[in-house]
Amino acid sequence: LFEDMPLSFSAPGGMIEFRKALAASFFFKFYLLVSSQILLDKESSTSPLPYSYLSACSFFKQDPMQNIQAFEKVDPTQAENSGLRKPIAHKSALTQATGEAIYCDDMPTFSNELNASFVLSKKAHALIKSINYKKALQMPGVVSHVTAADVPVGNHSIMDGEVFATSEVTCIGSVIGIILADTKENADNAANAVEIEYEELPAILTIEEAIEAESFYLPIHNRQVGNVEREFEIADHIFEGELRIGGQEHFYLETHCYLALPKLENDEMEIFASSQSPSDIQMNVAKALNIPANRVICRVKRLGGSFGGKETKSVGFATAIAVAAQKTRRPVRCSLDRDVDMSITGTRHPFLIKYKVGFSNNGVIHAVKLRIYSNGGNTLDLSTAVMDRALIGFRSCYHFEHIDVAGYPCKTNIPSNTAFRGFGSPQGMLLIETILTNIATTCAISQVKVRQLNLHHDGDLTHYNMIIEQSRAQAVLDTVIEKSQYERRRLQVDSYNRENRWKKRGIAIVPIAFPISYPSKFLNQGGALVMIYVDGSVLLSHGGTEMGQGLHTKLVQICSHVLGVPVEKVHMIETSTSSVPNASSTSASVGTDLNGAAVLNACEKLRDRIAPYQAANPKGKWEDWVRVL
Repeated sequence: LFEDMPLSFSAPGGMIEFRKALAASFFFKFYLLVSSQILLDKESSTSPLPYSYLSACSFFKQDPMQNIQAFEKVDPTQAENSGLRKPIAHKSALTQATGEAIYCDDMPTFSNELNASFVLSKKAHALIKSINYKKALQMPGVVSHVTAADVPVGNHSIMDGEVFATSEVTCIGSVIGIILADTKENADNAANAVEIEYEELPAILTIEEAIEAESFYLPIHNRQVGNVEREFEIADHIFEGELRIGGQEHFYLETHCYLALPKLENDEMEIFASSQSPSDIQMNVAKALNIPANRVICRVKRLGGSFGGKETKSVGFATAIAVAAQKTRRPVRCSLDRDVDMSITGTRHPFLIKYKVGFSNNGVIHAVKLRIYSNGGNTLDLSTAVMDRALIGFRSCYHFEHIDVAGYPCKTNIPSNTAFRGFGSPQGMLLIETILTNIATTCAISQVKVRQLNLHHDGDLTHYNMIIEQSRAQAVLDTVIEKSQYERRRLQVDSYNRENRWKKRGIAIVPIAFPISYPSKFLNQGGALVMIYVDGSVLLSHGGTEMGQGLHTKLVQICSHVLGVPVEKVHMIETSTSSVPNASSTSASVGTDLNGAAVLNACEKLRDRIAPYQAANPKGKWEDWVRVL
């Protein structure tokens, strides 16, 4: 078949090996179908085909979908007006479902608004010899351009990079400048027409190249507990290997979008952003514009997804747009096209992990040695923090007495990789689960058993000096096994797989432990502003951003519960640095914990202030008590 249907390596459409395998699979399925039909026609009781092969002859059938939602039963003693633990809809559910929800790029345009398009590097690593904007500035609709020369002297640095590249680019997609035009299309066309002359320099693109060149972000973090080498000498088994984990695109539905609105007095700047970090934008914009932070307001209504991709990456883009707005004294809008967004914003960190494990015949791990490498990209960004989470999170809910781990964030010439849901822990957890899977095979024990044997217990000391207390790992795992009827279903899966050569089923139980909170303690703080109006309505603002996770809805429930008012009376307007200052980014799975505690604290203070008026008028209503104030 391959000889009759040759496909060259360069055939249009790509995926040559897959297409060849697919053609062979279709042909073999056709052969099986015909063979089985012939056997039926002959009414033969014997078949030259193994029974397990005949599963390929069955037609795909989609069973009807069934759905169920389970809600916690509301405590009958709970106050009637309390919104806590009630199955209420997401505050924006209806407007999002109907398309009425307003995102950053949905905001109405201003009469004198300009559209921005970034001038991006086309080289991975090079010196900038010259930049010629002449042709671009002569194109239709172009109004102006912005470069590093428009940033006040000494204010070029932002996070660990530059607002605009000054003399050197370190990845494809480095921001060199901005073209401003009357429409987005004109701005994009002109940005592509900018002529840049480079002097190319050697580029490091992969983890392997970084290891060879010893190109790492320093310092290297490492940790040793116990005596790993001694344990390797006495271990029943030694297992060594490598695990490679690729990057992952965030692919949020809404790409990066920003609108900078310069005010006409006092150098004030207002920024509407699609960002998890409005306070970081405020501080970096203020620095770049050489103005106090109290002149900059960053506002976030909602994000169309983020997953970490708009935590630090949003800061550089917003700052560049603010510089453009300050230069022209006109509103400037920038919304990245999907292909541009994907090419310059980074991904989940790719990892290469080299491991060596010593374990006993019964499957218990005694010693683990890890060398973990991540592709950080052209700037440090959050690579060290991601690596630290991997170094902490790899142990998941398991315990190992002897550990030798070291993490190497690699400095390369690709767009800087950044935060992504899980923040290094998924890579570490995938490693230990891979190791446990191989141990189970080596020791001929079940996958569940090897995980039960290595679970941590109360009193265990982790390699980051935390004592395990009140562990629920064993109890949770046992409960899941029982309630899911895992053993019965596993036997069914085994039986199905024996009878079907081509179609397979699988079942697995994977216990995990995920570290919560920021390692830097000062970031573990939230803020909230709660205002009660004389008509009884409540306005709520806090430091977290809503990106689909339901943060605003949960905080409205907390506010409703503490104040004793229906959720309909509480409105969450937006996240703004003018309402709640110095807020931490909404990330690390702690947005509700931190900001929810702030809302709780604020509402308790207001409730205590209202209490005397409630006591004086016990038969009154909420509106009566707040109107007296």
